[in-house]
Amino acid sequence: MRFYVSVDMEGIAGIVFKEQLYRNEALYAEARSLLTDEVNAVVEALVEAGATEIIVKDAHGSGFNLLLERLHPAAVCAIGALPLSNRFAGLHAGFDGALLIGYHGMAGTREAILEHTFSYADIYGIEFNGAPIGEIGIDALLFGLHGVPVVFVSGDDKTCAEAERQLGAVFTYETKKGMGRYAGLLKAPQRVRAEIGASVREAVRRRAECVPYAVPGPYEMKITYTSTGLADAHASADAERLDGRTYRLQDDDLHRLIIRTFA
Repeated sequence: MRFYVSVDMEGIAGIVFKEQLYRNEALYAEARSLLTDEVNAVVEALVEAGATEIIVKDAHGSGFNLLLERLHPAAVCAIGALPLSNRFAGLHAGFDGALLIGYHGMAGTREAILEHTFSYADIYGIEFNGAPIGEIGIDALLFGLHGVPVVFVSGDDKTCAEAERQLGAVFTYETKKGMGRYAGLLKAPQRVRAEIGASVREAVRRRAECVPYAVPGPYEMKITYTSTGLADAHASADAERLDGRTYRLQDDDLHRLIIRTFA
């Protein structure tokens, strides 16, 4: 069995402040350790469940946050800030499922820890075919284009609820309860690392219940920036400007639409 593991940082156990997320910040080194240890627990569970190929994609910021010398030897790691057209390097239709580890709620989610959609500073919100969508949904669409279902999502309680609303049949594990953008009730990282494996193994066992996330076309994406200046900077001849901060893009090709939206 083959599994693709996409990893963000905001939903990892023990992470709640922006100072944990960025290189050169005082708390970043500790956060990298928390990230790596939690990913290793997930990889170990996949191995125990029978996985023969595991790709781990570092999907946070620069794409170089995991401590590679401590990464589980069963994982092959996709590192670096790859373009959206190749966001999940090495992905193909032969994968049995995808896991989204340490994800977060979409921009504007009430009481979600470190909520945003791709950019804290630039993006106010995104709609897909008339409904709000975040990174969980967009990444699930990209996996779905290869016929690969998202079988498991972890993060705070708001993240898990978003995944279930967006994807329907999906297995989740809650690492913490959000009580604000920088506040929450956090499970001890050691507890999370001890518990998450059982949830991952169940997701693998019951993966047939999960289906690739696919939406029939045509497709429409609306992206609203946090300021008119940012919207001005992203002006494009093939995007319709609806107001000072919002653009609408339409396409019959979903992959092309996603790339155009974030060009």
